[in-house]
Amino acid sequence: MAADTTDDETTYSSSSNSTPSYRFKWDVFLSFRGEDTRHNFIKLLYNELVRNGVRTFRDDEGLQIGEEIAPSLVEAIKDSVASVAVISERYADSKWCLEELAVILECKRLILPVFYKVDPSDVRRQKGPFDMNFRSHEQHVPADKVGRWRDAMSKAGGISGWDSKTWEESDLIQALVKKVLAKLNDTPLGVAKYPVGLSSRLEILLKKLDVKANGVRVIGLHGMGGVGKTTLAKALFNKLVGHFKARSFISNIRKFSQDSGLTSLQSKFLGDLNSSVPPTIHDIAKGIIYIKEAVHDRAVLLLLDDIDDAEQLKVLAGGRHWFYEGSRIIITTRNKEVLTENIVDEVYEVNELTFPEALQLLSYHAFGREEPSKDFKDLSEKVVNLTGRLPLALEVIGSSMFYKRRKKEWIDELEKLKQIRPGNLQDVLEISFKGLDDQEKRIFLDIACFFVDRNVIREDAIDIFKGCGFNAEVAITDLCAKSLVKIIEKNVLWMHDQIRDMGRQIVQHESYADAGKRSRLWSQDEIMMVLKDHKGTRSIEGIILDFGKKQKLSTEKQDDRIYLRKFPGLKSTIVFLVQQYKNCFGRSAEEDGTLLNTESFRSMINLRLLQINHAQLEGHFMILPAAMKWLQWKGCPLKSLPSALFSKDLAVLDLSQSSIEQLWDHRFVDRLPNKMTKKLFVLNLNNCYHLKEIPDLSGFCLEKLILERCTGLVKIHDSLGDMNTLTYLNLKECKNLMELPSDLSGLRSLEKLILSGCSSLRELPENLSGLTSLKELLVDGTPIVKLPDSIFRLKNLEVFNLRDCHSLNLLPRSIGNLNSLREFTLSGTVIQKLPDSIGNLRYLETLNLTMCKSLTSIPDSISNLTSLVELYLNSSSIKKMPESIGSISHLKILMLGRCRFLSQLPDSICRISSLVRLHLDGTSLKQIPDQIGALNNLEELKLRSCELLESIPGSIGGMLSLTELELDNLLISELPESIGLLERLRTLKLNNCKNLRKLPASIGKLSSLRYLLMAGSAVAELPDEIGMLSNLKELRMAKEPDFGIPHNNKRQSNQTDLAAEHEIRPGIPHNDDRQSNQTDLATEHEIQPGTPNNNDRQPNQTDSAAEYEILPVVVLPESFSGLSSLEVLDAQSWRISGNLSDDLEKLSSLQTLKLGDNDFCMLPSSLRALSVLEELSLPKCKKLKVLPPLPSSLIKLDAANCYALESIDDLSSLQNLQELQLTNCKKIIDIPGLPFLKSLRRLYIGGCNSCLSSIKIRLSKDALRHIIYLCVPGGEIPSWFVQELPSFSSRKNHKLKAVIIGVVVSLDQQVDDEFRNKVPAIVDIQVKLIRLNDPFYTKTLYLLGVPDTNEDQLYLCRFHEFNQLVFMLEDGDKLEVTMRESPRFSGLKLKKRGIHLVFEDEDDYDDNDEQLFSESQQSVSKRLMNFFRSL
Repeated sequence: MAADTTDDETTYSSSSNSTPSYRFKWDVFLSFRGEDTRHNFIKLLYNELVRNGVRTFRDDEGLQIGEEIAPSLVEAIKDSVASVAVISERYADSKWCLEELAVILECKRLILPVFYKVDPSDVRRQKGPFDMNFRSHEQHVPADKVGRWRDAMSKAGGISGWDSKTWEESDLIQALVKKVLAKLNDTPLGVAKYPVGLSSRLEILLKKLDVKANGVRVIGLHGMGGVGKTTLAKALFNKLVGHFKARSFISNIRKFSQDSGLTSLQSKFLGDLNSSVPPTIHDIAKGIIYIKEAVHDRAVLLLLDDIDDAEQLKVLAGGRHWFYEGSRIIITTRNKEVLTENIVDEVYEVNELTFPEALQLLSYHAFGREEPSKDFKDLSEKVVNLTGRLPLALEVIGSSMFYKRRKKEWIDELEKLKQIRPGNLQDVLEISFKGLDDQEKRIFLDIACFFVDRNVIREDAIDIFKGCGFNAEVAITDLCAKSLVKIIEKNVLWMHDQIRDMGRQIVQHESYADAGKRSRLWSQDEIMMVLKDHKGTRSIEGIILDFGKKQKLSTEKQDDRIYLRKFPGLKSTIVFLVQQYKNCFGRSAEEDGTLLNTESFRSMINLRLLQINHAQLEGHFMILPAAMKWLQWKGCPLKSLPSALFSKDLAVLDLSQSSIEQLWDHRFVDRLPNKMTKKLFVLNLNNCYHLKEIPDLSGFCLEKLILERCTGLVKIHDSLGDMNTLTYLNLKECKNLMELPSDLSGLRSLEKLILSGCSSLRELPENLSGLTSLKELLVDGTPIVKLPDSIFRLKNLEVFNLRDCHSLNLLPRSIGNLNSLREFTLSGTVIQKLPDSIGNLRYLETLNLTMCKSLTSIPDSISNLTSLVELYLNSSSIKKMPESIGSISHLKILMLGRCRFLSQLPDSICRISSLVRLHLDGTSLKQIPDQIGALNNLEELKLRSCELLESIPGSIGGMLSLTELELDNLLISELPESIGLLERLRTLKLNNCKNLRKLPASIGKLSSLRYLLMAGSAVAELPDEIGMLSNLKELRMAKEPDFGIPHNNKRQSNQTDLAAEHEIRPGIPHNDDRQSNQTDLATEHEIQPGTPNNNDRQPNQTDSAAEYEILPVVVLPESFSGLSSLEVLDAQSWRISGNLSDDLEKLSSLQTLKLGDNDFCMLPSSLRALSVLEELSLPKCKKLKVLPPLPSSLIKLDAANCYALESIDDLSSLQNLQELQLTNCKKIIDIPGLPFLKSLRRLYIGGCNSCLSSIKIRLSKDALRHIIYLCVPGGEIPSWFVQELPSFSSRKNHKLKAVIIGVVVSLDQQVDDEFRNKVPAIVDIQVKLIRLNDPFYTKTLYLLGVPDTNEDQLYLCRFHEFNQLVFMLEDGDKLEVTMRESPRFSGLKLKKRGIHLVFEDEDDYDDNDEQLFSESQQSVSKRLMNFFRSL
């Protein structure tokens, strides 16, 4: 069966994924060798495709020997959405088949390969039956053409397709047709873009942003609307996003800020950066602080789309200094003036397309091909000239012309364009609108005025339009075809703002002066004027009015809790509570303008669509227009709805987030049972927390009923079970609902039933026989104990979800009668066995049994699941897999990770040639079947932490599709030589393989390898062939550091270093830190696993050769310089000796170089040539004497505990250096260039007594203003620091800008502990914020650089306003510096402590001014400078 889209398939389907199928003459082009397949397989496939409405091109005439491929075939390929290439034994015998395949791949459209009775690996490598064919071609065909054909065969063979040997032919044809239909159905929903003109512009912008360069870069793209700014910015973002872990894309900021305010923008930004629920921001100034905190210590990628006001930019990215080194910010705007110099580095104007580009784009949209035909070329060129070469205009006009294939039609359109004044984009776009029929025009205007920018999904819009009597399915499809409307992510309706504005302009033209005479109103001010003055007329068809955000959604409640937990403080809490009180009990509706009267709507007799969210409506509801089809009244304050609403012609009623307790007064139904509307078919009551029951609904013809999160709902009227029109019922998270109506026999149209999270629902109705149309049943997260015996009646059920039904321990045998089931999820249940009847589910594609802890076996009947594609058994208690598993011929994903009782695999698993992903990590396997290599389609194999596995079979070399192989924490002593055959392998993980002492020479053949990770392994020497890995990006091979442990304990193969196993991360509190739930471990940096601490044995300490193991020295192979793509090299503790080669400069892509704890004496002078190197880590290189000139790109330099280091070359060129770590480098007497390190933020020279005298005079006022962490030898703190802050007091009109903490510590070297050898920093000193006599927040100081002397060390830590310690401070708070209650470091003493507060204007005096001041009046940094010089 077809695999999930691979990298290759993505590459060759890019155009098809963005190009609607109706732009092409054919849906599918069939490429095949007629002699092999024409009269059997192809005939059946063609007939089935045509039967399903797929426009299929098949060459029935064939080609004569000696002919060139017919132009008609090339044209057919280019005019097809996708191609099916049936590669048979004699396929490559035909030059024309090979040419077809080459053209198909060059078109870069979707290709679906079928390997018909041939091996895919033979196709990929042109072996087997194809070898002779290509040898023959090479005798008679030019070499370049044969090379092109070989390349096409290789690429086709590398795409996961259909192997006919694993399929019944009829099933294969059905699967192919299903895949084709899925692709064709998905295609029109995408945002169709042709990337014409993008590549050249991208190339320019990528050079300007240069992601490998240091510094913060901000680029502003400006240009007129419709010129393609957002398209270009998105493409640029996509190119850069892989380089950043923290990124944010905020689209449509102009509209976003108008609707939701600036704080919502800040919230979105923070949520993106932290990959979490966006916090609720109440104050712009606080939002700025939170953003500064989030971006100051990590590189971020930020795209701000459609900025139109400088204030928007100021609150999101107010200055380059906010951001960490390497950050990249992209801004788009129509207003160049907002791109101020203090924020934006460079401004780039996005101009119109060039004429050839514009012609190409028009041709794509109008003809579905790269250039127009000769007959239309002249007309097309004229259209290009008249549209101003704007991409949006070309797309819309071109799309509207697609079905106009007669010249006269083009001439007519051209005449219309000529009437438009140059540069008027709105009028150009309106031409396309005028070509719509009346119904399409009404739908287009409704979308433009009401539904864009509001995340309305396609299905909801179709429901609304259906209520209005429109055929919306067809109309929306046609609007998409004409590029007037698009469907974006999550099926949301989207429209370019220029097209939206064109639609709104059409409505405004209906009556400029009198809004009441327009058909649609969306401006709140205009609506309120019309309603207040009773100016509504029969012209009005729709009104959309939303009075704002009432905090009722449970998700919003959660946001508030997150805000208070993350950003606590008495003021913020009070502000929040006051705001909540105002929201709920504050001003009256009349005072805040939300009070409306029904009388205002009396004259609007044609009103179809009405939204009055969070409004109060008084008056007689009978007055409301009878023509109304859609009413959305979120936040309705009524306890029950007036009867008049239900006697209208309403079709869709949305009362989400309302206060209603019952739908209507029961007396109404009893009195007027025949007056109930029969037209209401959608009723949405989600998040109506107070609704307690659903009344008798027998008078309605509902199709959709949404009761999600109606947490007060306890009862549903029995009439629900008789609603034969209902197709969708959503009861998700109705937590107090205990039962459903016992009789559901009337729900014969119901297709989807959602009961997820109904935590009081213990059983389903016994009789489900009436649910004959049910396709999806979601019962996950409920306490049901068993399934009803009638479950087998659900013959059309396709999706059945029982995830986390923790009381469900048994499945009925009748489960096997669910003949249509495709997805069956049982993860987290306590079922003990699967019934044998499970094998009857012949259409089942996904079976999920993850975390089924009571499940110990799988029945043999699983082999009958002929359609099964995905089987998940992770973390179950399975002891063995049945031998019959090998008969599941289409299985692609088999997950057995963490099945700790699984001790062996059946040999039959090797027969599942369709497998793509196989996870066996954490199992008890002792061996892998010898024939595992037969899985030649496998792409991902995980064997991590199989603690009993000692060898990998040599057959693994047969896995020619393998891209990821994880072998971490195994006992293997060698890798098979055959591993070199894995030509597609990208990632190889060998971390902590303690017995693996060497790599095979064949590893050099892994031409696709990008990541080789073997930290903690026993490999002591690299093969010469390592240099052949020209595509390798990361080589991580750090050893566990040597702490001078005697040889009988040192570096044992099974020894595990605490630091290598456990990573200490910032912000994760230890148990003794938890105070008021507000503890921060306060590690500003991550303590990396296996990082040697700054403290080792004393430099003059010697080890007896008899007592300590002598380890061999290591020299990097000469071929190492061939790793030209290497970006990260971590070779810590490898015992690398001698002098490093000058060839190191050939590692030109290197960004991170970690060589700590090695024995080399000298670094090569060529190191300076590594122009993109950002981090150089050399701790504990005890023989290193000199630091040569270093690359100016460096951001971090660590040479701690380099005891022999005597001199450092001038550092003045390192303008981007932020951290310099030289702790315990006792022989250094100076740091040349220190005053010129303008970016320096962290300086650690603890224990460096020899250089203190020179350093203290080099620390300028400016340097001390910017350094946030500083460590020097010393036993004093400034006298003007206070030992503790007994009560904080804010200053009027002066913000608190920073808190400086000073501590003097000493570490007794006679006291030993294990912890000082595990981490490179002292983490036992804490700052506590005490509020109302209780510890409220704890900040642990990260004092990098563990001294190796008993002498005192001074640490100064400056926390800026965006640090939590600072912005949490409130009047009356106390600050104190203390030792951790249970210190990690034995022998640590806190000898002195001090605190100083820095307020606004206290640290920014000019040098000349300061000469006039006494010391107490000088700036803080000046006083610090004087203090250091006095040491």
